[in-house]
Amino acid sequence: MASCKPSATPVEVKPKDSSTGSPCTDLTLYRSLAGAWQYLTFTRPDVSYAVQQVCLHMHDPKESHMATLKRVIQYVQGTIDHGLHLYPSSISSLVSYTDADWVGCPDTRRSTSGYCVYLADNLVSWSSKRQPTLSKSSAEAEYRGVANVVSESCWLRNLLLELHCPIKKATLVYCDNVSAIYLSGNPVHHQRTKPIEMDILFVREKVARGEVRVLHVPSRHQIADIFTKGLPRVLFEDFKDSLSVRPPPA
Repeated sequence: MASCKPSATPVEVKPKDSSTGSPCTDLTLYRSLAGAWQYLTFTRPDVSYAVQQVCLHMHDPKESHMATLKRVIQYVQGTIDHGLHLYPSSISSLVSYTDADWVGCPDTRRSTSGYCVYLADNLVSWSSKRQPTLSKSSAEAEYRGVANVVSESCWLRNLLLELHCPIKKATLVYCDNVSAIYLSGNPVHHQRTKPIEMDILFVREKVARGEVRVLHVPSRHQIADIFTKGLPRVLFEDFKDSLSVRPPPA
């Protein structure tokens, strides 16, 4: 596919892969390509969601999944010179974005959560992953995502402390779900919060100690959307640039 027509985005906006359809004819090729793309996500966070969707069906891929895999190839072919750029900056703050696509999986109805963490102006950590359990509400799915990124941020803070570069400011966690933000600071337990009680207690403790602040961000500026769902071209390009994934300077 070296001369294939490039694609503007690595995954379609609305159609999502399902486990129905004819089986993939070449399982070895599918698994080999999917495994290779996992290594690419180390320097290309913009393809993380697409690769995650492809790898979910490694055990029993269908032809529709192979088509999704080929679309990733088409996208990379058009952005072959792109990569993650890092720039000199002061190590003074950690800023995180987290989002969740509630019941996004058409087969299991599990949610997909994603996050990205910036050290000053540089992207240092990101994830796109299907949640292991079902969420009864969007707030529950979003809060699981908040707990994941808070855990990652705490690990990064401890790592920087060992490197004698401590972060003195609280980590800012941006979420676009108002209910999840409210739960992070409200000390009252409700019946509906029991399934995520451990996550709630974990995040509240970090908030109470001043290590984390959970804030609201409009969906239009929620960078973590690129890790949870397919996006229109204009929005995808905007978020990709926010991740500092771009061609080399002239």
